[in-house]
Amino acid sequence: MKTSSYSDKIDAYQTTVDNLEGDLSKYPGAGDLFSELKTLLVDLRPAHGSVEEKRGGLRVAVKTRRDLADRCRAVHRRLAGLVAAHAGYGNPVLATYGIRPEDNSRRGKHLPAAKKKELAAAAAAAAAAATRAKPIATP
Repeated sequence: MKTSSYSDKIDAYQTTVDNLEGDLSKYPGAGDLFSELKTLLVDLRPAHGSVEEKRGGLRVAVKTRRDLADRCRAVHRRLAGLVAAHAGYGNPVLATYGIRPEDNSRRGKHLPAAKKKELAAAAAAAAAAATRAKPIATP
C-alpha cells in the first residue's frame, strides 16, 4: 500500500521500527540508521500533531474571518444606504466616503401604480373574454 499522508508515513516508519527491532542484530551497520530513524520518529510524531492542531485552528480562523466579513458587508451596505438617503443617491460626495453613487441606468423601468392597475384590469378582462368565447365540447 502506498503511503500518501504524513499519518500513513509515520505509521509505516513506526511499523518498520517495531518489526525490525528484534532482528536488528542480523543486519550489520543498520544499528546507527535504526537509532536515527527511531529518534527522528519521536520528533516527527509531535511535529505532525502540531500541524494538525494548527490546521484545525486555521479552519476556525477562516470561519471567523468569513463571518466578520459578512457582517461588515451588511453593516456597510446599511450605512451606505443611510448616508446616500441623506446626501442624495447621485451625490458625488458619496465617492469620497467610499460609497458608489447609485446608477439607475441598469435598473428596469418602473410603472406607476395607476398604470399597473390599468394593465392588470385589461389582462383580467382579456382572460375572462377568452374563457367565455370558448365553446364547451360535448361528447
